[in-house]
Amino acid sequence: MPRPANPTLREDILAAALRLIEEKDATSLTMREVAGALGYSATAIYQHFKNKEDLLLALKLQAGDLLAAEMEAARQEPTIEAQFHDMGLRYVRFGLSNPAYYRLIFQDSVPGLELAPEQLVRMRRSWEIMRDTLKVWAETWEVRGIDADHEANVIWAMVHGITSLALAGRLPFDDQQVFSLFELAAGRWVSGILSMRPPPLGKSKRRQKQGQRQRKSQQLSTPNRRPAAKARRSTV
Repeated sequence: MPRPANPTLREDILAAALRLIEEKDATSLTMREVAGALGYSATAIYQHFKNKEDLLLALKLQAGDLLAAEMEAARQEPTIEAQFHDMGLRYVRFGLSNPAYYRLIFQDSVPGLELAPEQLVRMRRSWEIMRDTLKVWAETWEVRGIDADHEANVIWAMVHGITSLALAGRLPFDDQQVFSLFELAAGRWVSGILSMRPPPLGKSKRRQKQGQRQRKSQQLSTPNRRPAAKARRSTV
């Protein structure tokens, strides 16, 4: 008797493949292993994915979409400062909570797996959300003269470095301390960027500026009287 159709088989295949990748890595994954984990023949897997590269590409795009969703969720915070900060926290938390997804996005290199231009744009969505938020943050804090793309890459390198080192076991402490390290690094980046703002005017300089504005205002309001005075002198 034939097995009834499974309407969720594609999602089940992706979930099974992800579990197998968590146990080893993407390069050594086989379609036969995925089929065996689900109790299906390899033929059933090939009905949904033409080869292993196609399956891994679907997982990679899924991972990128999930990370972008985390960045979008951070936009629900009430202030731009909270949004920007929450994006960094969510990035680190996503990597620590989803190591297989994270490796698929950034670390695992599979021969023959190439992304089309529109897929590359889709994978960069999380970075673009963070970059756009950074622009608004800089405008809010009146930070001038920075390259938003450059600073977005600096922040990306910071959170990616922390997350990757933690996943590789190169940081000798627990997840809570990893987040403390993020707070330290983020705080220093913010302090460095804010130090680029021009210093606030002191009282004497503010008074000087006010005096200059007043003199300029007086000059603008008196030019019509001077010709009249000359006219009187010329008739004497």
